[in-house]
Amino acid sequence: MMNGMAMAAAVTVIAAGCGTGRETFTDPAMPIEMSRGAEFDIALKSNHSTGYEWVLVDSAALAPLRLVGHGYSVPRANQDRNGAGGTERWTFTTPEPGHAVIALVYKRPGESTAAADSARFRVRVR
Repeated sequence: MMNGMAMAAAVTVIAAGCGTGRETFTDPAMPIEMSRGAEFDIALKSNHSTGYEWVLVDSAALAPLRLVGHGYSVPRANQDRNGAGGTERWTFTTPEPGHAVIALVYKRPGESTAAADSARFRVRVR
């Protein structure tokens, strides 16, 4: 399931993780292949002013990955605009070889309503 939000997020791979030296992936349809010991980011469009955010589900499916960070940022040009959207960035490291699935849903935490969007990234660590 992927609708407008995930499609907008799945436009392209952001080069070098905005200066972090890590690869950044935005398209859940594209398999991710990483070497053992690498770090990479998942970046998805988000708008916390609406109460929605990306939530990690099924953490058991992350093995062999390890989540090392998660953050949200609004582009500098939009920081003074009420309601402006931004990007959520999830950083993972690859300590062991294997296969993983990073499953995220876009929802208001604490609400029992269905998610507004979802994204599943398939990862292979060699």
